[in-house]
Amino acid sequence: MKTNTVLLLMGVGAIVACNDPKGDVENDTLADATADTAVMYEDERGRMEADGAEIIDVGEDFWAGINWDAPVVDDPDLKGSNVEMRQEKEYNIYTMDDRLLFDTDKAQIRAEGEEKLRQIVNELKDLPQNGQIRIFGHADARASNEYNKELSAERANAVKDWLQNKGGIAANRLSIEAMGETAPRATNETARGRQLNRRVAIVAVTREQM
Repeated sequence: MKTNTVLLLMGVGAIVACNDPKGDVENDTLADATADTAVMYEDERGRMEADGAEIIDVGEDFWAGINWDAPVVDDPDLKGSNVEMRQEKEYNIYTMDDRLLFDTDKAQIRAEGEEKLRQIVNELKDLPQNGQIRIFGHADARASNEYNKELSAERANAVKDWLQNKGGIAANRLSIEAMGETAPRATNETARGRQLNRRVAIVAVTREQM
């Protein structure tokens, strides 16, 4: 019986030694871990460092309540850019005519459009970095509702991908919504009105998320 007990204790010691090559378990702490291994220590701070800032979901009611007629802001950094900025207490809206970004019936961003998006990214970098951003695609009413929704989704996705891959915006901050023809800014009975309705809007939460 005594022999078995000694062997058991030796086995436990061997397992500890394998887990601690230095033979010093007390020194193997989170301070010695990388961001990737910190999650093994059940440490919330380590997970935050590994995954980036925690993004708080503002909820779908927030996005459904966007005021597209919010007051226009004269931002000197966007002067001459043809990017319209509107502002409410908790969010900014950056809107671009679809001709700035895309060719007719296309969803590939033009070189001119990329320059506009870079200007918007510079604005976004001054906002809370854990705030959500949603890209809304809008269309006029000339084609079918199904076609308009599909095209506006493709265009919103193209902007989302650009913001992530070229603008350096974290993927977990970004989402899209295909509005199609459901939120016109003007009448669809005139060429000018239809042009105003064909647009992409980037809505960024500006309140600090807790």
